[in-house]
Amino acid sequence: MTVYLFDFDGTLVDSHEAVEKALRLAIERTIPAVIESELYDEYYRALFLFIKGKLTYRHLGVIHELVAQGTIHEYYRLMPTFIKDFPNARRVVRTLRKRGRLVVSFSGEHTYPGGKVIFLKKTNWYDEFDSIVTFKGTGDMLQKFESMRDLHPDEPIVWIDDSPSRFTYVTDDNTLLVQKASPYKHDVALLFERDNFLKIRNIREVLDIDDRLGEFME
Repeated sequence: MTVYLFDFDGTLVDSHEAVEKALRLAIERTIPAVIESELYDEYYRALFLFIKGKLTYRHLGVIHELVAQGTIHEYYRLMPTFIKDFPNARRVVRTLRKRGRLVVSFSGEHTYPGGKVIFLKKTNWYDEFDSIVTFKGTGDMLQKFESMRDLHPDEPIVWIDDSPSRFTYVTDDNTLLVQKASPYKHDVALLFERDNFLKIRNIREVLDIDDRLGEFME
């Protein structure tokens, strides 16, 4: 039984514009006085860094205010409403499951604890998967991947992600690494030298890969 690991943001759904809209509206609705002031850029930057897990000490005071005003909570409430599926994304996942493949959501956790599961449920993606796995940082990602391999020691794994840098840490030869092209992520040149790496433009191509998986895993 082939195991498919799907990243979420940027792979199955387009969340890039959703982030910008939710950031702006969250500030506008909870701290409206900031919108027309010189502080707006600082508040926007602080909130953006927080949700990306890259907050610096310089913005700590602003974050305390954003928490007190409910801005962060409002962002996570709004964000899922702006997320859009990529064309054919659900059809691909459903088709793979109909074919008897094990389909797993395998993606990074949000800074907000449990945020990824909340997003999956609010976008009606949660039940599309056989299981949900989230990770925090590279070390946790590799540990979760190894746990997945331990559960399925002999089965081929196909990992689809728009962040190819994650693949550089994986040395498992029985895993096909598939980069979903993204205008916001850079290629990693060394990956193109590996026999178990592919780059696709459209998520629909995963079904073609599934049809010919034996060729790729030889």
